[in-house]
Amino acid sequence: MKQGPGPTIPADRSLAVFCDFDGTFSIQDVGSTLARERLAERRRQLWARFEQGEFTAWSYVVELFDGFELPQAELYRFLETIALDPGARGLVAWCAAERVPFEVLSDGFDWNLERLQEIHGVRFAFRANHLEYERDVWRIGPGAPNPACGCGTGTCKRQIIAAHRSAHPGAYCVHIGNGRVSDLCGALEADLVFAKDTLVDALRERDKAFIPFETLEDVRRVLDAGRRAGRERGAR
Repeated sequence: MKQGPGPTIPADRSLAVFCDFDGTFSIQDVGSTLARERLAERRRQLWARFEQGEFTAWSYVVELFDGFELPQAELYRFLETIALDPGARGLVAWCAAERVPFEVLSDGFDWNLERLQEIHGVRFAFRANHLEYERDVWRIGPGAPNPACGCGTGTCKRQIIAAHRSAHPGAYCVHIGNGRVSDLCGALEADLVFAKDTLVDALRERDKAFIPFETLEDVRRVLDAGRRAGRERGAR
């Protein structure tokens, strides 16, 4: 991806990076891919009702997945087919080297994220919805809902980013995402946004500035250049 001059990240502000998982940190969307493979007709019917405004994002997920029967071993084998973005490890490593807090914010499930870390040998902090097994049946719960936000998700990214800024006044918050449903509120809250797919159109509709990206390696390069530019400016 070709980039013009990127943003300068102020050296006097603490940097924090928040990244969506499905379709951003990973190549596939875990829940959507699983639903298409195992619950295709149910997904089609529920999605039509979601588009008509009958469900919030979270109530749609509850209708789709709560009570879903799938043995843990089968789910693990499915998760082994999920690939990470080619720049995912590099971005995590860069944040660790720069001592920049990095956190995955996902409207997916914690059980899956824990196993995907094992499968790919990468570790990251995350917030997500909760999945536990009752024999072979899924029981799910929201991770961090926010009725005051219009996102309607189980894990509201806006409130997580806002809480970080409240705890770290002056923090320069970055959000990376790809979807208009679960990523938009976090993107609107952030100081700097990297966007692709349907999030791009959603941000354009709201005149919110963003940097387009193809892989997380693009994001890492821009952040690294912006951080160095900020340090050089601060040293003048």
